[in-house]
Amino acid sequence: MAGLRLLVPSLAVLGLILPAAGAARPVVDLHPDVFVAGESSLPPHAVPDGGVMFSVPFSTGPDRVYWDAPVRSLPPAAAIEIEVTCDEPAAIRALSLHIQAGGQWASAQKTIAGPGRQTLLFRRSDFDEDPWPPNGHRPATLRLSAWKGANRDARLGLFGIRTRTFSIAVVQGSDSGTAPGEAALAEQCAGRALELLDRAGLPAGLVSDDLETLDLRPFRLLVLPYNPRLSSGQIRALERFVKRRKGILAVFYNANADLAHLLGFQAPAYVTAPAAWTTVAFDEQVVPGLPAAMAHRTQHLLPARAKAKSAIELGVWLEPDHPSGDRLPASVVSSSGIWFSHVPPFASPSAVQWFLAALARANHAYARDRDRHRAELDQRNTQAAEILRQQPAPSNEFRAVWAHPIPAHSRPETFRRLADHGIHAVFEHMATGGHLLDGARDKPLTQALADARAAGIQLHAWCIAWSLHDLPARRTAAIPTRRRLMQDSQGNELPWLCPSRTENRQLLVALYADLARRGVAGIHLDYARYPARDGCYCPATRAAFEDRIGRAVTSWPAEVLPGAPLAAEFDQFRHDEMTTFVAEATAAVRAVDPAIRCSAAVFPLPEAIDHHGQNWPAWLRSGHLDFVAPMLYEPTASRFADRLERCLAAAPAPGKILPGIGLSADTTQLDALAAAEQIQAVRTRQTAGFAVFHLDANLERILPTLPAPPP
Repeated sequence: MAGLRLLVPSLAVLGLILPAAGAARPVVDLHPDVFVAGESSLPPHAVPDGGVMFSVPFSTGPDRVYWDAPVRSLPPAAAIEIEVTCDEPAAIRALSLHIQAGGQWASAQKTIAGPGRQTLLFRRSDFDEDPWPPNGHRPATLRLSAWKGANRDARLGLFGIRTRTFSIAVVQGSDSGTAPGEAALAEQCAGRALELLDRAGLPAGLVSDDLETLDLRPFRLLVLPYNPRLSSGQIRALERFVKRRKGILAVFYNANADLAHLLGFQAPAYVTAPAAWTTVAFDEQVVPGLPAAMAHRTQHLLPARAKAKSAIELGVWLEPDHPSGDRLPASVVSSSGIWFSHVPPFASPSAVQWFLAALARANHAYARDRDRHRAELDQRNTQAAEILRQQPAPSNEFRAVWAHPIPAHSRPETFRRLADHGIHAVFEHMATGGHLLDGARDKPLTQALADARAAGIQLHAWCIAWSLHDLPARRTAAIPTRRRLMQDSQGNELPWLCPSRTENRQLLVALYADLARRGVAGIHLDYARYPARDGCYCPATRAAFEDRIGRAVTSWPAEVLPGAPLAAEFDQFRHDEMTTFVAEATAAVRAVDPAIRCSAAVFPLPEAIDHHGQNWPAWLRSGHLDFVAPMLYEPTASRFADRLERCLAAAPAPGKILPGIGLSADTTQLDALAAAEQIQAVRTRQTAGFAVFHLDANLERILPTLPAPPP
């Protein structure tokens, strides 16, 4: 979502009339003669079902091929959709659409999900520049570019290029509509909302929060993903939308009492807790189509309660309970809208189910969308189970899950369920930046280990090394004063401990050795890396690097930045610093218990080495680690398999690789079928097994599709 541009309000200002909401209009004739092949590209040919087929020669060809098509008159619209197929989706890293209309080029990029026919939606807000000229209809050139993802040939089928408008809009908060410095958060939340709607089969446009001038007539649903500062004028515009236009609002994490009252809810009150809520539980009997549970993690809530007769509460937050004993409502719905007490959830299958069920409760016109999605999900669950039955697990397959701290009261039952479905190990988060989390202290850890043994589960200590991003402020407050943090190239401190400081390494190594003494089955390192190219350039790093090369660096950090004279030497220094840390840590752990398993969550290649100083193939070859878990968090099986192949090619043996599947990651949310396809890809390559990120309600959904391996 980088470089997001808020463009729809300009249409109202200029008085342009958009087509009817949701309408799609072809802009290019699908005939081979229309497309002009670019440099190193081959002309397309027609196919019997009315499409155009392009050859993509990436086995030996260039990194990009492209084709241009003239457009006599490009009408204003909210998006352009392209219907495509590809027989080898892993060969194409991305598909770009470029538009030139009276001046510079505007570009946007999308990923091909799989081999089947699919529609790629290029929203107006996705382009780096506004692709539509200010005076409306004008001749234009459309360019379709395919970028190399793997050294293999592919065929790209094109079956439509159409402009589209929307009846649903996501309202992105602006600088004036958020707290200082929160514009990026508003952008992130808008992206989440768009993804949630896309997964629900309800594609939407993106508009600005200039609601007083924006023409809302084309829309029947407005989503407010993070709009904390709504003016009285904006509230009046929303009131007209709801009362006069009979529109529906979906509101997330908002404290505005007037907005809550407009929708038939009580004014929300801010609530926080020392431990995070992780799960929303639903009563499936209350509203048709609700999931049993939905994963969502937060320590901050703005819950509203039902007030109007048409309003009803959907779902309660679990873990922890509200101090009063009254569980907090997660979502409320009325005939005018939906309220969720935090920011939009990631677009997991459960989140999509909740949203569609709530939307259908608000307006029955959406019941068809709810039922369609549920039928599709049931079908995909059936397909997932069939895939895994056809390719059963090898008898030595090792299965692990990452887990945030598990509540003590639920741990015995959680471990039992995991073991019943063939999970062998849990990587439970126990430490960050040299500080133990509360659940990893003496008595809680002793009980956790006992619960794991009773269920036959290996409990590994998941330890975040250098990053401090999830530590409470009370534990990090003193660290900057000690000058122990990384610095970026401008001298700004980062929330990362610097590995060049001896006291930092000693702190981490001692902690891991202590966890080993207390009986964990393994030490699982995470964030054993640098934060890309942002760090570290602090005085300690400079001194260590100068000591390494045997001379002073006169212009620091200019001489070590990418492309500078000492960049290659500095990269090697970063690799060596991180390798030294891993070697020291695992040696200390094995000195306590030679049988303990040492591992790390790592970035896939090549970015692990190129950007993060994380040369994990060397760690495996040197025996510092028993295995690594590359975080192959990809939405499709083809992209997952392609990245896995790169990792396997660099590893000393397939058994040293435990591929990480991003079931509920920030970048990927998989349903059962997508997860099964990636598990299938793992099983064809004789790896150690697989690890799933992470233990939550989404994992609970797919556990039944994971039959235990044979005894």
